[in-house]
Amino acid sequence: MDGSPESPRPEVRVVALEGPAGQVLARRAAEASLLVVGSRSRSRLAGMVLGSVALDSVVHSAVPVMVVHPPSARREPAAASAADGG
Repeated sequence: MDGSPESPRPEVRVVALEGPAGQVLARRAAEASLLVVGSRSRSRLAGMVLGSVALDSVVHSAVPVMVVHPPSARREPAAASAADGG
């Protein structure tokens, strides 16, 4: 190592809870600075029919929510504008 101090390790706890995943995540994150959730990036139709944990988390969270998409679902800003007609 280069002599610099190690970054502090985050505290990790495993908890199993019942309820709608997005709402449970939002409740558990109430005292956090940020809630980070992943997205499988299903089609818009599937997302509307099946619901979305990420969307539910955003709607119910009192803290900022970051939704992380898989690399295959990410688009370059220019490509996104062209695809959206803008």
